[in-house]
Amino acid sequence: MKIVVIGLGQIGQEISRELAQKNHEVTVIDIDKELVENFTNKYDLNGIVGSGTSKKIQEKANCDIADLVISVTSTDETNLMSCLTAKYLGARYTIAKVQSLEFENNDEFLRQKFNIDFVINSELSTASEIIRLLSNQSSIKTEHFIESKINLAEITIREDSMIIGETTSNIEKHYKNKIKIGCITRDNKVIIPNIETKIQNGDIIYILANTLDLHQFLKKNKLIEKPVKSVLIVGSGNIGEKVIEVLLKMGIKVKVLEFDLKKCQELSEKYEEAEVVFGEQINSDLLIEEGIKKYDCCISLTKNDESNLVVSMFAWSCKTRKIITKITSMAYTSMLHNVKIDTTVSPYSVILSMIIKYVRSINNSVNESIRELYRIANNQVEAIEFYIDNDYDFCNKNISSLKIKQGVLLALIIRRNKVIAISDDIELKKNDKVIIISKVKNEISRLEDIWQ
Repeated sequence: MKIVVIGLGQIGQEISRELAQKNHEVTVIDIDKELVENFTNKYDLNGIVGSGTSKKIQEKANCDIADLVISVTSTDETNLMSCLTAKYLGARYTIAKVQSLEFENNDEFLRQKFNIDFVINSELSTASEIIRLLSNQSSIKTEHFIESKINLAEITIREDSMIIGETTSNIEKHYKNKIKIGCITRDNKVIIPNIETKIQNGDIIYILANTLDLHQFLKKNKLIEKPVKSVLIVGSGNIGEKVIEVLLKMGIKVKVLEFDLKKCQELSEKYEEAEVVFGEQINSDLLIEEGIKKYDCCISLTKNDESNLVVSMFAWSCKTRKIITKITSMAYTSMLHNVKIDTTVSPYSVILSMIIKYVRSINNSVNESIRELYRIANNQVEAIEFYIDNDYDFCNKNISSLKIKQGVLLALIIRRNKVIAISDDIELKKNDKVIIISKVKNEISRLEDIWQ
C-alpha cells in the first residue's frame, strides 16, 4: 500500500517505521527539515518538508494516489484539514488523530464534514481505559473479543500465587481448558508457552477466558480486590477531566491535585463534588499532606512521564492499593514493572494499536477479516480475532497436519458460541471465530499466515 504519514512526533515515527517494515511504501511529511532528513535517511523512506495541510505539499507526496493518509500531528485542526485536503486530492482512506473533548461522540459528523474514514480520539480512548481498569475488581488489565464474551486479561504473578511452578498445560487442564494462557513476559522477554512452560514469580501472564471462568480463576488465586471507593488524581488535562466526570457519576470520592492555577479554578467550577487542590510542585510532603495513604487508588496524569513515575513510585512506597500511571514513552514501562507497578496506560499505545488494526483491515485481500486486534506485552505481541467466512484450504483438516509457525499460538476457537478446546485432532470450520496470539514480527494479517 502507498501510505503517507503526516507528523513525525513519537507516534508518527513509530507508525511510519512499523508500516515500512511491513513493506508498505511510506512517505512522511513534517515541517521540521532536520527531523525529516534524519528520519528518512535512517529508515530509507521518502520525506517531504512542509505543512500537511498544504495542497502543494500533499501533491509532492503523491497523496492523490495514496491508499491511506494518516495525520498524527499535535494539532487537531492540522490533522482534520490534512485529511480533508487528502480526500479532495483523491486519497482512498484517511485517518485523523484528535485530542479535544469537543469531538466526543462526533465521529459521524467528522466523517461527513471532513470525509475522514477513521477518527482516533487518543485522550478519550485513554480515559476509557482508565475507567475500565478502575471498574475491574482485580489487579489486571483486560481486553475483549467475540463481542465482549471473551476477556484477555493481563495478570502479574506474585510470590504467594498458587500457580508458581505449575506448567501452563496443567493449569489449563485444572480449569477444564476453559482458560488459555496465551503469552508470558519474563524479564521483558516474550514467551509463547508450550506444554512444558512453567509459571515463575514475577511473570506477567495473558489469559483468555469468559467473564465467569476468569472471575473464578482470579478468586481462587486471590486476585480479587475490594471495589475502589476513593481516588487521588495527580494532574488532569483532557484525560483527567473525562475520568473525573465518570468517577463522580459512579459515586467514587475524587480528589484532584492540579499544578496549573487556572485549570484548578476551572475544575472546581465544573466538578463541584470533587475536591480540587492547587499544588506548586510535586513532592512527597505535598502528597502526604493531601492524604495519598488514605486513598484506594492513585492516578498520575501529569504531562510529564518523569513526574508520573515519581508519583507512582511514591504511591507504591505508601502501599496504595491500586496505581494507574499514564506513560507516553514506552521505555519507562519496564521500570514500573521492576517495582511491581504494572498498571500503565499510554495514549501512544492506544493510537498505534488502532491504526495497525485499521491498516490490516483495509489491506486484507480476502473476505475473512480481522475483527479485533490488540497489542500486548509491551507491543511485542498481537492478539487477533478472525472470523472464517468461507471454506478455506485450511478448513476441515487436523490442526496437527497444518504446522503452526513458531511464535504463533492458536489460542481459542469459538463455534456456535461455545469455546472449543485446542487439540491436535481439532479442525477449523466455516463460521468459526478464532483467536490467535503471535509475536509482532510474524506479521499476521490473515488466518492463512499462521501456517508454516
